[in-house]
Amino acid sequence: MNEGSEVQANQEKYLENALEEFLESKSGNYAMNLERVVGQWISYCDDRDVHTLEDVTKRTMGRYAAHLSRRADAGQSDDVDGGIAASTAWTYYNQVSAFLSWAVKWDYLAENPAEKAIAKDELPKRSSSNSGEQQFWTPEQRRTIMRYVDERAREAIDEHGTDAFEEVRNRALVALLAYSGVRGAEVLADSRDNRRNGLRWQSVDLENGVITVLGKSQQKEETALPEQAVEPLQRLETLLKPPTDGWPVFPSRHPPSLYAAIGDVGHDKPDGNPWGYVLETGIEPPSVSTSGARTLLKRLSEEADVPLEDSPKDYLTLHGARRGVGEKLYRERGAAAAQRTLRHADPQTTSEMYSHIEASELAEDNTEVFDGE
Repeated sequence: MNEGSEVQANQEKYLENALEEFLESKSGNYAMNLERVVGQWISYCDDRDVHTLEDVTKRTMGRYAAHLSRRADAGQSDDVDGGIAASTAWTYYNQVSAFLSWAVKWDYLAENPAEKAIAKDELPKRSSSNSGEQQFWTPEQRRTIMRYVDERAREAIDEHGTDAFEEVRNRALVALLAYSGVRGAEVLADSRDNRRNGLRWQSVDLENGVITVLGKSQQKEETALPEQAVEPLQRLETLLKPPTDGWPVFPSRHPPSLYAAIGDVGHDKPDGNPWGYVLETGIEPPSVSTSGARTLLKRLSEEADVPLEDSPKDYLTLHGARRGVGEKLYRERGAAAAQRTLRHADPQTTSEMYSHIEASELAEDNTEVFDGE
């Protein structure tokens, strides 16, 4: 059988079967990433009536590239959880391309449609800015805003006692963002996804320093809760006394939202304070949303006079907090510690995010090398 006829005989190879064979020679995290990414691509193809290797064309790959580009566009906002980074889009596309190159190697395909220029043209532009141009909460910024919310919480407790809820809640929220590395949409309500309705007390283990969140993977993930975030959360729980474990950790006191929650369970609109009514009746209030948290951070950044002269934003952002946690760990504990805390499935994501650190450290090393000349 000549090469052309061998390719022809294998053209009916189903994508799922080809992936299973492809993964036989792979292992470790790389294999897991390939299985996830290529598996998602196969589901994408299946929805478009593309089931075999023969069905995959440069048009298929061009449309997939455009799909990744739209996801990258969704990732350009402060709350990037709605999309992916442009670099991640390229990573996903290259992993699918590696699968198709394997199919060419074993004569399941005559050529790799993912390598066609017309298909790759649909991918997002690679970012020309370096990782250091994104916002990272610096140690000074973190200390400044934490000092401010600590003082506000203490003053409010001294003056109002158990009525100091908002100041205590705000301190706990800022501490969680500042020290844990969680994504905003993992602990706050996201109007674009009804599964993301805010962190609940049943998902918080203060004794062991762990919270469970719905990760970007769409799976439940455990993440570490440093002691710097545990104490503010303990104080919030003591003050709030949530009637059930299903209550949000960061409830909103926005009156229209509270009235809506009261109406949703069939209660009449109460006279007076809706917050007092939900506390009394045990009705679950809504969680603070990602947009609400951004508004809060803008206000707190201004009130606390956070130093932002060199920041690409004029306020501390949700994702800047996450990047700041990763940067601190990357510098002091290395890439592996940052990757574990940020829960990046692909180490390349961590490396790209903190490439400015690697470049800076390399410059220092090279300087020492040439100092003796």
